[in-house]
Amino acid sequence: MKIIGLTGPIGAGKNEVARLLKRPGAYVVDADLLAHELYKKNYRLWQTLVKKFGSGILKRGGGIDRRKLGEIVFNDPKKLKQLNKIVHPYLKEAILKEIDSCKSSVGRCQLVVINAAVLKEIGLIPIVDEVWVVTASRPTRLKRLIGKGMSKSAAEKRIKAQKADTEYLKMADKIIKNNGSLADLKVQFQTIIMWVKPQDFSFSKR
Repeated sequence: MKIIGLTGPIGAGKNEVARLLKRPGAYVVDADLLAHELYKKNYRLWQTLVKKFGSGILKRGGGIDRRKLGEIVFNDPKKLKQLNKIVHPYLKEAILKEIDSCKSSVGRCQLVVINAAVLKEIGLIPIVDEVWVVTASRPTRLKRLIGKGMSKSAAEKRIKAQKADTEYLKMADKIIKNNGSLADLKVQFQTIIMWVKPQDFSFSKR
């Protein structure tokens, strides 16, 4: 099994790269999707977050409203730090559990991609074979976030809350510059795919 840690700042396009890697058979562990699961009502993390930030972060039905929680923490660096301190151990546990499950499934996981903006923060650098960093200029990232429906002020806060691009580049074994369109990225992917040996892919139909 080969493990690639795929990371980069918000709006850079790592989710698109993950989707492209999945097509020929990479098994993608999506940290954001796992976090969604952990935020479900009555999970251990749900209980901890409600206790810490109050019932005001809940939506109808009792699940955590990530938008409301985001409004709280991205307006207060101290609270963002508190949130990360709470969430990261749970998220790391969930990711490692999924990888372990993959290991026991013969022929399913020759190549695992951990798609996580917080790859380093949750302590996963030691377990990956390579770190791939997806980058894009700040104006490009801002434009993409606004295009997805985020207000300019909210997008700027999200970008500002993350570490500097140079911090991502310090850990990079491979760098993917994604300032163009999705079509441009797909063309670039023909070069990117050469970074991985064909036998590392399972070529499974998932």
